[in-house]
Amino acid sequence: MKRNFVALLAASALASPGIAFAQNAAPAAEPTEEQGGLEEIIVTAQKRAEGLSDVPISISAISGKQVENYGQTNLEQISSSVPNLKITQTAIANRIAIRGIASGDNKGFEQSVAMFVDGVYYGRDQLSRLPLVDMERVEVLRGPQPTLFGKNAIAGAVNITTRSPTDEFEGSVSGLYEFNHKEVQLTGVLSGPLSEGVEARVVGYHRSMDGYFYNQKLDRDEPNVDEYYFRGKLELDRGGPFAAELKLEYADFEMKGQPRDVFGAVGNYNTVFQGPFFVSTDPDYVREDNGYESKNKVFGATLNADLEVGEHTVTSVSSLLDYKTREIVDVDFSGISFLDGTNLREDYRQFSQELRLTSPGGETFNYIAGVYYQHAKLDVQDFTLFNPTFLALGAPFNALGDTRNDRDYAQKSDLISGFAQGELSVTDQLRITAGARFNHEKKTGSRTLAVVKGPLSTAPLPVVTAVFRALNIESHSISGKISEDSFNPMVNVQFDATDDLMLYASYAKGTKAGGFDIRSNSLPTSTTVAKPGAFEFEDESADNFEAGLKYKGRNVAFNLSVYRTDYKDLQVNIFDGTLNFNVRNAAEARTQGVEADFRAALADGLTISGAVAYLDFKFTNFTDGQCYYLQTPGANGFCDYSGKRNALSPKWSGNLNVDYTTPVTSNMKVAFNVNADFSSSYIASANLDPRTHQDGYVKLGARLALAQVDDRWEVALIGRNLTNQRILQTASSMPLATTITRNAGNAYNGIVDRPRTIAVQLTGRF
Repeated sequence: MKRNFVALLAASALASPGIAFAQNAAPAAEPTEEQGGLEEIIVTAQKRAEGLSDVPISISAISGKQVENYGQTNLEQISSSVPNLKITQTAIANRIAIRGIASGDNKGFEQSVAMFVDGVYYGRDQLSRLPLVDMERVEVLRGPQPTLFGKNAIAGAVNITTRSPTDEFEGSVSGLYEFNHKEVQLTGVLSGPLSEGVEARVVGYHRSMDGYFYNQKLDRDEPNVDEYYFRGKLELDRGGPFAAELKLEYADFEMKGQPRDVFGAVGNYNTVFQGPFFVSTDPDYVREDNGYESKNKVFGATLNADLEVGEHTVTSVSSLLDYKTREIVDVDFSGISFLDGTNLREDYRQFSQELRLTSPGGETFNYIAGVYYQHAKLDVQDFTLFNPTFLALGAPFNALGDTRNDRDYAQKSDLISGFAQGELSVTDQLRITAGARFNHEKKTGSRTLAVVKGPLSTAPLPVVTAVFRALNIESHSISGKISEDSFNPMVNVQFDATDDLMLYASYAKGTKAGGFDIRSNSLPTSTTVAKPGAFEFEDESADNFEAGLKYKGRNVAFNLSVYRTDYKDLQVNIFDGTLNFNVRNAAEARTQGVEADFRAALADGLTISGAVAYLDFKFTNFTDGQCYYLQTPGANGFCDYSGKRNALSPKWSGNLNVDYTTPVTSNMKVAFNVNADFSSSYIASANLDPRTHQDGYVKLGARLALAQVDDRWEVALIGRNLTNQRILQTASSMPLATTITRNAGNAYNGIVDRPRTIAVQLTGRF
């Protein structure tokens, strides 16, 4: 680690370091035309470059500068600063939620929040861990986005744009060292012309971190992170009707250990889990388990091409995306060898092609239309190991010793879409926008599960089979086909009340594709288990109503939206009472609320900005919910969630930022930022267990930078979570706890946010 720190200092010293400080709570990448004290924020949420205040959508835009200035490296870190966006890891997946709506822990789900990078759909949850490097901006669009962002954007979309090559030579070197957890970030960028009309940009990045939990079983800090990322862009634009940009990217990111703690022991849990079965339940950033490891490799190639045909533009976006994930998980989350060494493997390959025709803009009628094709192949393996420790337990648990269930899943899908959206200026003040998207998708899937005895297993195979069946697990093989059609319309009315104030109202219908349950452990038609499994599930739908206003003045900008969304046939995991979850279309929900943000230039160099969101989430029909510990089930054996809030959906969330920059000499300036992210309380577990209650909190951060006035160099001190808040991101009961205590005790585990960090950042530009 000392060698990495020296390398960081040396790399920074080789360049002449440039200031990049946060402009506001959610600035876009490079502001353009000034509006008095404020600068215009440009976004592409509607596939055109538009000012943020001109887009009739509830949207937040985070600039690449802010991402770099805060030392943020992925979407999970960014989400804490965006109201009504919450991204966190779970035991076997990644949860991405907008307004409380997210997909569950099953690789068969499409994501409720669609992610796009440079116009390409990155729809798998694992890709949310992709390092964010050399970003232009990150746009968060709340609410269904059916027309331009396509199927599955039923809760919203995250639209990421990376920086393009420049027509003048430039470069930068940046290094960050965080003292408490020994984190190192190194980033290098080169950009400029290669010849007349040909420009290139290359980016290299490395990040490492020791971690902020101590695993006393393995004697290491966790999560231990090691990430590499490379991207190259080549742009051809000689001023004629044709222009193109080719992007190649490769990421290799690895994590050992999760920031997971065990807490909240109740009943006789601590009495039972003693001696060789000891489990620490103190929430003290000290834990023990037998190892978690996640290795990910991502390759992407994207070709964007524009051809001017008269006054219209034809755009082609061609992409190949390939990633591989290999994970080893101790899914009992303890130092006891119960379910250690569970293997999760995921291989995904996607080809997509989009063609769009865009009108010139600024006309009485502006429109965009196109077609989209996507072919994807997914292979998932999931091997759950029951370790030899079970052999020492009494019947029937000893029959599980040194056995495993091996699950293989394969899927292919083909999606064809056609879409169009047009805006008609009825008068100089009144505009009506309407659009629709038609999707046709076919999926084929197959799942095989085998129960396997290891060499140390002592029970006869029929006994092993019977015990697994008592757990609703049995060997099986199943396959199926799905063909779905969906039609998603939208309509929007905008009215310019004044030159600075725009009012809007909109309706949109969204859908999320159906699919196959990857993780179910028995056949839906089984007669040999008490609660049969699942395989196929149908699509879900949403109807969204929204109204709002957008004000932009010389020194103040303000946005407000009010929304209501009704969800039907939500795809949820239903607990079977043993170890398994089966996917069903079993829930309906309503989300409604208010979202607002503002920016204000108070004086020369001084801006204040903030955002706040109020979320009223309610399950309108969900009778098959999982009961939490000691909760009395209903007559159907489940607990009724109807009328209750979803997990991880705080009523209030938001942020506040103050930025001040001023020259201190003729050659140097100082920039100061103080920021606060806040959230009201929420329940952190999917089964709504009140023992996983997270209190409301305010997370403070600050940044102090000294820089040359022409931005050639910068030295900054960055603090995050300065009040050292302990924030529970997600939680669940300890696996096997109630089984081994015979329902007389329980404990909980959960992902915990990073505590206080203090970092120094050195940046040079040339």
